[in-house]
Amino acid sequence: MDITLRAMRDSDLPDLVELYNQPAFRDGTLALPYESIDAIKAWAAPRSPRDLHLVAEAEGHAVGAAALRPFYGRRAHAGEFWLGVNERFAGRGIGSRLLAAIIDTAENWLNVTRIEMTVFVDNARAIALYERFGFEIEGTHRAASFRNGAFADVHCMARLRPGGVR
Repeated sequence: MDITLRAMRDSDLPDLVELYNQPAFRDGTLALPYESIDAIKAWAAPRSPRDLHLVAEAEGHAVGAAALRPFYGRRAHAGEFWLGVNERFAGRGIGSRLLAAIIDTAENWLNVTRIEMTVFVDNARAIALYERFGFEIEGTHRAASFRNGAFADVHCMARLRPGGVR
């Protein structure tokens, strides 16, 4: 399968709405069911000129998406990210390609030396992906989110650029 990584476009919105409303995406994020198109468009929009928003395109559709959101001020060396892959295309390396592009841009173009995020403790697939890319669990937030009728714990994970700050 031919996959192309590129900047997100407004025309990707229908594919992002499909991704956002898939149970696997919703269960692995803070997304709510039945979000409006406007809410999803706002969620996917860059909040700053430093933000990076990518899609993985296959078969003429955005089948995966990711964003890096660098912080400011005294945390300008750090940023957070999100990523998701359409359920029909899971397990084909799309998440790995998106995450590699996020890390490359963060470290080699934005001088972001710390990338962090939270992940539900039961999301073994995502945790394994992040660990393959050098992310480590730094702690666990208990009852951090309410999901499927119960409170859920999340790990806070981070990756520091190998070799430290340059």
